[in-house]
Amino acid sequence: MRESVIYQDIFQEGFAQGLKQALAQRIEQKVLGMSIKMINKGIDIETIVDVTGLTIEQVQQLHAKTLGNQSE
Repeated sequence: MRESVIYQDIFQEGFAQGLKQALAQRIEQKVLGMSIKMINKGIDIETIVDVTGLTIEQVQQLHAKTLGNQSE
């Protein structure tokens, strides 16, 4: 009986942690998608950094990738 309770606790803890990770990944995907749309609309990097919370380096890298893909 005791093992069953311990197993349930471990399972619930693992499930909650997995859910947090999945949610964090989904939010990151949304932020990156929003950033790409902003880049494509010509919004300046500083504004994108301010709105999304990404670092200037992250936005610059995304900017270079986005514009590089458009020229191909």
